[in-house]
Amino acid sequence: MSIIPSAAPNNTSPADRAAAHFAADFAEATIKSRREDGLYRHVEFAAPKTMSRLILVTWPFNLLVAGSHGSYHFERFGNDTEDMFAWLRGIRVDPDRWASKLVNGADSVREYDRSRMEDQIKERVADAVENDWAPEGLQGAVTEDILGSHLLDAKGTAFQLVSEYEFGAKHRAECSCGLSSKDVSYDDALMWDVYKHKADGKKHKIKVRQVAGFGFDDFSEWSVDKVSYHFAYQCHAASWAIAQYDAARAKVPTKPAMVEHGLSFGDGNVVMAGSDAEFDDRAVRAGAVRVTRTVSPWTEAAS
Repeated sequence: MSIIPSAAPNNTSPADRAAAHFAADFAEATIKSRREDGLYRHVEFAAPKTMSRLILVTWPFNLLVAGSHGSYHFERFGNDTEDMFAWLRGIRVDPDRWASKLVNGADSVREYDRSRMEDQIKERVADAVENDWAPEGLQGAVTEDILGSHLLDAKGTAFQLVSEYEFGAKHRAECSCGLSSKDVSYDDALMWDVYKHKADGKKHKIKVRQVAGFGFDDFSEWSVDKVSYHFAYQCHAASWAIAQYDAARAKVPTKPAMVEHGLSFGDGNVVMAGSDAEFDDRAVRAGAVRVTRTVSPWTEAAS
């Protein structure tokens, strides 16, 4: 059965690019059901022109999405998720939310995004400017020192660069006796006790604090990761595939699935139906195992 996905809008966000990429890959595709047994399904899609494949496998509370862009195993236990097709059927594709249902965890599909790091930096600087606590020249300095740095290309070096950055910082050394230094550099504030105050350390306790300037903080609140492109691609693929599966099933005449009985031998050979009862009994005594399988009318029509 040939199927054509609707074209995705020509937007530039990563999620939209993944959707457009998938739509182009599967512009011409076929569907085949390899297993159709209640909540146990194995459905395959093939797009020969782009050599792309997509596989959906379900069992109770589980969905495996596999193919040319990776394999992702979803598991979700709930009153409405025994059939995982029902969970995703008709809802908006949301890779960020869906990632939380992965067996390997959301972090398994997240990656550092420099543009998000830049957004966090710009937001912090803008907040300082708007609230009148930014030192003069802050925006230009941050643009040159941080936003233009190759150190933002990797998450580790990016956070190190940001955490160590100070602009226009002034520090003050304060003693428990009430005396304090002028607002100076951090190094000068540290040395104030030695060269200026000259206090007895046992009677005077010195602390240095920043009283002016700009620095970045609250890194734990910064969101600088995004879901991977391949995961977003497969989320769009799964949503589309379920809709195509439903459409294909609707065209199949409704009649009950057939149950076949047979024998399984140790060498992997399976003989289904047609054996007489006496032969079956002898085979079982010799080590064969009785098996059954469900054959869906649609599986036969699509194969």
